[in-house]
Amino acid sequence: MRKFLLKVFIFAAYAFLLQIVFPYSIDPFNVFHALNIRQTGIEPNQNYVKMKYVLSNPDKFDSFVFGSSRVGAIHVEKMPGSKTYNMTYSEGIPSEHLANIKTFLANNIRPRRIYVGLDGISNTVNADAHITEPLRCPYEYLCDDPSYFYSLYLNPLDTFKSLWVRRIKPVNFDKEIFYSFGWWSKYDRTSKYDWSKVVYKQENRAFDRKITENALQNIIDIKKLCMENDIELILFTNPMYCLTHMQAIDEDYLFFLEELVKISEFYNFSGLNDVTNNRENYLDSSHYNAYIGDMIINVICYGKTYPELYSQGFGVKVTRENISDLITLLRQQEEDFRQNKSPAN
Repeated sequence: MRKFLLKVFIFAAYAFLLQIVFPYSIDPFNVFHALNIRQTGIEPNQNYVKMKYVLSNPDKFDSFVFGSSRVGAIHVEKMPGSKTYNMTYSEGIPSEHLANIKTFLANNIRPRRIYVGLDGISNTVNADAHITEPLRCPYEYLCDDPSYFYSLYLNPLDTFKSLWVRRIKPVNFDKEIFYSFGWWSKYDRTSKYDWSKVVYKQENRAFDRKITENALQNIIDIKKLCMENDIELILFTNPMYCLTHMQAIDEDYLFFLEELVKISEFYNFSGLNDVTNNRENYLDSSHYNAYIGDMIINVICYGKTYPELYSQGFGVKVTRENISDLITLLRQQEEDFRQNKSPAN
């Protein structure tokens, strides 16, 4: 009997170490160390970690920038006031921004201003896809289902995999910047991207219009919340790299813009222009650099105009009155691209 109990004890201890202690201590996505993130070599679940941090510091910020990882190039310390935080997280979409804002308000955090960056990710990514991804599972879903939270992150197999991933392509975060500002793209960050891999091929595959419609409804709800709580809402589109922009057009992006302006005016930075056609402005085919982020700030916060770029649609404030002009311009750019087959320089 004693030997049997000893075996049971050893097995239980082993299971405890493997199932709980090991995943908790490694914690590749920093969900168990949200208020004191470590360099694990894996990108944190920024939605979860940032929400935990803001909720634990309710008076630290009065304005927020929401968006996908692309808005991670926006240096919020250059925006009006000194209390803006960049909530950028991987593949951030309107439904997740809406949930985060609701959580802020439910916890007596009432921002003065909210900026939302939109692009082709906003109207093509299905929110349900994020629920099973440890990197992207949203804060609210994890909090609403604690058992799922632990099953997702106390996972020995995924923890072992993370040890291998960090050896191949480690991701590092500056802890002070992460908590102070939220952005990830530094000015001295250089691109090591293999641009030869980026090739645009027109695809006539069917896209899910319902995802676009859901995104638009989420933006309607964001605007309604902001109006009810006296929050200034500023929408803008991210300047997608030219080939990425073309892909977005194939996936209903222009329809998304036409419907977006019916909800709210917005600043447009997308299109095929001297910014988006130049690889020097990008870290890879998805992310623009911090210098372009500064240009966005200059337009939406300080009213600056870049005349040559403005004529190409970059920095235009889009209203119901001029949306047809913008769509005509973007369609002409698209047609010119298809005829000339002109890649970025």
